[in-house]
Amino acid sequence: PRELPADLSGPMPRAISADEVRDWVAMVGERAQRLQRAGFSGVELSACHGHLFHLFLSPRANRRDDAYGGDAAGRARFLAEMVQSVRAACGPGFVVGVKMPGDDGLPDSVPPAEAARLLQALLQAGRPDYLCFAQGAHARTLEMHLPDAAGPRMPYAALVRELAAQAQGVPVITLGRITDPAEAEALLADPGVELVGLGRPLITDPDWPAKALAGRAGQIRACVSCNSCWKTIVQDRPIACDNNPALGLMLEDRPLPPVARRKRVVVVGAGIAGLEAAWLAAARGHEVVVLGAGPEPGGKARLAAGLPALQSLSSVYDHQWLQAQAHGVRFELARAVGAAQVLALRPDEVVLATGATPHWPLELPPVLADSGLVPDLRQLAQQLLARQGGSRGVASSAGLATAPRQPGTAVLWDLDPVEGTYAMAEFLARCFERVVLLTPRDGIAQDCSLVTRQGVWRRLRAAGVEVRTHVQPRWDEGVEQRGALGVDSVFGGAAGAVEDLALLAYATPRVPDTALLQPLLDAGLPVHRVGDCLQPGDTMSATTQGYRVGWTI
Repeated sequence: PRELPADLSGPMPRAISADEVRDWVAMVGERAQRLQRAGFSGVELSACHGHLFHLFLSPRANRRDDAYGGDAAGRARFLAEMVQSVRAACGPGFVVGVKMPGDDGLPDSVPPAEAARLLQALLQAGRPDYLCFAQGAHARTLEMHLPDAAGPRMPYAALVRELAAQAQGVPVITLGRITDPAEAEALLADPGVELVGLGRPLITDPDWPAKALAGRAGQIRACVSCNSCWKTIVQDRPIACDNNPALGLMLEDRPLPPVARRKRVVVVGAGIAGLEAAWLAAARGHEVVVLGAGPEPGGKARLAAGLPALQSLSSVYDHQWLQAQAHGVRFELARAVGAAQVLALRPDEVVLATGATPHWPLELPPVLADSGLVPDLRQLAQQLLARQGGSRGVASSAGLATAPRQPGTAVLWDLDPVEGTYAMAEFLARCFERVVLLTPRDGIAQDCSLVTRQGVWRRLRAAGVEVRTHVQPRWDEGVEQRGALGVDSVFGGAAGAVEDLALLAYATPRVPDTALLQPLLDAGLPVHRVGDCLQPGDTMSATTQGYRVGWTI
């Protein structure tokens, strides 16, 4: 029924009669039988994530006083009867699986101890063919359902192992941010764990199992646990992936078209948009040269990978680099690139992937723009992470995490509500005694998916970052006289000040870097812009644009 909540924010809003429950039980068996006739081998009953079956299991939502409420046996009865209904309708050869909450993140709902009680109640009433234990729910804990790169790998392994030991021999599927075959093999060594559930990794690379079986794990295009796929689905858009751009372009199952005429293609910029275009054009048969200003490929994605929650971005440019090497792309890195350098290579076509530069915030005096006193987040990240650079200059936040924090307050002016902004805020909390984030909006992370936004709020709160909404900074004499940054309400009037200012940095929309565009066009060259050089965007837009150009050039 539409009036039922899809979360655990409170009890069910109306009484559901036992007759209605029994009707639903019968309907589940009927629908499973339809699937069986259509050729399906089985069904999974998903009793988690805050939906109807989960509401019955949760003592937070289920306040019934009849046979379908009360203790764990009563609350599990609906689910057990559905298992029995499918069995009766489809026979013993039809697979019946159950996914139930292992921990929905709410202590008065289904924490692990309650999950164990519900498991025993289910097994006493009707044994499924396999079990799976999911985490999180709608409302406040949905990010547990899709663990992202901000947390550890395989975050639910220990809990699944504990519940599998109580499954009375029913095979258990383990799941939750499993991206590497070695991780999967290690989890299968746990008693009772017989299967590994992969969702997002198969979106990134459908050949994941085949490559693992053939001993080619190094060729797997790894899921970066960004949850962009989930974001596209809930926005009613075709499913897409940051690290599998062919999916969103609906080209995944089509063979690469070989080139009609081999050309020399020069790619200016070694970020992820340029790398994607480069390796794909080379794989199709072109001669490709990549020119890059940095010493290593990856561009700003390599810089971002040094920040909390974004480390897995390295999987994007690492895969692109391996593909480029395999298909003979030539790299000329760590060099200034002007029109003369591009023209000297006598290209037939040019891909411009030169990125973008953050716009100077209008709220701050223009005279400060060239002073170096107020850096943008990219400049600040380069400065802070360079202190921890390794032998190859690869940045890392690990060292700063244990260093003493700098006295004073770091202020971040947030006009770019994307993941990188809040990864930097979290990073600043490791470096400074106090961090204040100012935003003119009514909230933060508004360009992020819900599961990502929940995690951002949770981590910033845990890090002690103070978030102030509907405000903007005011630079006046108070900064120089007493180290206090003024703060105004966006609706008018002063809104206090941030004392003991040690740093002010900003995150703003970006302006494409197109200085090379007109000189190359004047030389008569076909020029294709990709990534931020075309239109500042996110990882998905960068890889997608690069792939599209590499496919068509």
